[in-house]
Order: sequence, then structure tokens, then C-alpha cells
Amino acid sequence: MRAVDLLLVFLAFYPVVTSAAWMVVGTLFRLLDERVPLVRPPEGWPGVTVLVPAYNEEAVISRCVAALRELDYPSLEVLVLNDGSSDRTVAEARAAADGDPRIAVVDDGVNLGKADRLNDGMRRAEHDLVLVTDADTHLHPDAVKHLVIRMLRSPRNAAIAGSPRVTNRGRVITAMQILETASLIGLMRRTHALSGHVGTVAGVLGLFRRDAALAVGGYDPRMATEDIELTWRLLEAGYLTGFAPNALVGMQVPETVRAIWAQRTRWARGQGEVLRSHARTVLRLRNVALWPIALEALLSYIWVLTMLLSTAYGVTHWILHPGDTKFRWMLAWGMGIAVIAMLQLAVATAIDLRLDPRLGYACALLPLYPLAYWTINALAAIAAQTRGLLRGPRTKRVVWDLPRT
Repeated sequence: MRAVDLLLVFLAFYPVVTSAAWMVVGTLFRLLDERVPLVRPPEGWPGVTVLVPAYNEEAVISRCVAALRELDYPSLEVLVLNDGSSDRTVAEARAAADGDPRIAVVDDGVNLGKADRLNDGMRRAEHDLVLVTDADTHLHPDAVKHLVIRMLRSPRNAAIAGSPRVTNRGRVITAMQILETASLIGLMRRTHALSGHVGTVAGVLGLFRRDAALAVGGYDPRMATEDIELTWRLLEAGYLTGFAPNALVGMQVPETVRAIWAQRTRWARGQGEVLRSHARTVLRLRNVALWPIALEALLSYIWVLTMLLSTAYGVTHWILHPGDTKFRWMLAWGMGIAVIAMLQLAVATAIDLRLDPRLGYACALLPLYPLAYWTINALAAIAAQTRGLLRGPRTKRVVWDLPRT
């Protein structure tokens, strides 16, 4: 078989195979391991330190701190880590804390960058379990307990990812992200969690064993996606990572094309940087458990490249040879892939509906979802992941440069 034929087979079947795997394994996780009762551990609830890195967050920090004060957890320390903000972030955070002795606003007037600020927070933390969340989030009152219950299942667990939910739902572009959160993030994390190898414990909500995170070097300030990179280093060190679907956290997502493009190109570049930086380590036989995660990330990038090149070829061929049937076959293939994507979304919605009863309303945009999701992420991969793969991480630390809206 010629190389071009192999590429076409890969192009046709890769999304079908991955989608089927996510649907089947994600459903198994939902049936076998999703419902974990919130039973007090025999030794009692361990202390947890919450880290909230913040840079120019005056518009959202009050709501975040207010939600943290409502957490149903007996032993809690909250550190709001101001990273040299130039606005009223510190004043708003202190006002929202309202003298709560569990909450401290750390303000040294220095801009370290998110990764170094979190590393500093981990060293300051009073407790060994450290929860990381963003300043524009608000946690469900039971979120910490769900994360802790998962963490305590094994001493090998080093990090547990939470379950993000989109809260700003008034626009088409944000509704699309509701569907993405369910159909991609939710199913993928459930699939990886069944083996204890979740590839991303994201900064929006994650619980870490502080000693494990610091032992592998903490967050790398050079990385565009410092959370993915830290997760991979924990897995390479032999730890396990998990997912707590019931640990809910509301989050604000980008509301404009400019903002979502900035976010997706950062994610894509970060994925490329992680693949380049960890290629040799992951390929070692002792890290065989990471091969599916790394292979999935690499093959997804190759598939995007193949898809765009094939589409360009198909359109050009149709223009030059309008009577040829090849372009019609490509259209039929595209429709088939769209059907697979919508089936995946339907399964994800059925799984997640218990956690997000309003998820069904977003499905009204189902016909637009495959086109919108694939187009934005495919272009982001070409524009940014390629650069990350070729160049690796930057030599200087990453700064807070994403637009809020």
C-alpha cells in the first residue's frame, strides 16, 4: 500500500476509532466508578490549602472568594496569590474575605508569572493537599470533598482533576464551549481516569499532593500550558492522576473570537511544547503507561495536518476537474465524520446531564458544533502547535497575556 493510501486510511478512521474509544470507556467509567459517596474518611478530613493565583482580576475575584467561603470543608486554608496586579484585585479580594481567618491575600507587589506564583504558594501552604483554581471560578460547596475522596483512594495518586462547567452561557460562542466541555473534555478525562492516567490536571480546578508536585520541580514557568507539563512529569515519576466528575467548578469562558483564538493558540502551543520536551522521557519503556496519552496528542496533530491538506487538494481538484467524483466522496466522508461527532456529543450529554441539567439546551446548536470546533482548533494547531513542536518552550517565563473577553 502506498504512503498516500495509508494517510487516507488514517484520515478516514482515526476520528472514528478515538471517538468510539471515548464513548465506550467513558460510559464504563460512568457506570463503574463515577458515583463515589461523600463518606468521612476514617482518619477524618485532611487539611487542604486552596491557591488562587490572580493578576488584574478585580472584576471576578470577589465572586471567587465568596464561593470559597461557602465550601463545605472543615479544615481549609485559602491563599489568594496576587501577582503584581495593577488594578484593585487585592482590595476586592480582602473585602470579599471580610475578615475570614481562613483566607489570606498574599501581596508582595512582585510579578512572578502564574507558574512561579503557584510554586511559591505551594511552599507557603500549611497543608499537604493543595487545591489550585483560577480567580474567575466559583467552586461547588462539595467540590473539595469529592476531590479529597478520590485522592485518598491510593497513596500513588498525586493529582485529581475537577469538572469545569461554563457559566457565561448567553452567546453562541460560549454555548459551543459548553458542548466542547462535555463531548471532549468530559469523555476524554473519564477515558484516561479509568487507568489512572489523566493527561491534564488543569489549573481551573485540581487537587495535588504538595510534596509530589514540588519533588518533580513544580510548575515550569517557561511553558505555555504549565498545568499539562506538570501533570506529565507526575506521571513520568510513577504517580497516578485521576478525575472527579462530581467536583464541579463554574468558569468563565471567552466570549469573542479574538479571546477564544488567543486561548486555543496558547493551548496548542503548550501541547506542542510538552510533546517536544517530553518525547525522549515518554519513549522509555518504564513510561509505557503514558504512550496512549502521548500518541493520542501526536496523532491528533497529524490528523489535523492531513485533513487540511486533503481538503485543499480536494477543493483544487474539484475546481480543475468539476466532473470528477472524488470531491463528492470527500463531502460524504465529511458528513459521516460530522455524524460521528454528533453521536459522541449525544453520549457525552447523556452521561453529563445529571451534573448539568441545562446541557440539553446547548444541543440546539448541534449542527454547528463539529464545524465550529474543528475549524477553530485545527487552525490553532497549525498556527501554534507546529511552532511549539519545532521550537519547544521559550527561554523566558510566560506572562499573563490572555484577553479576558
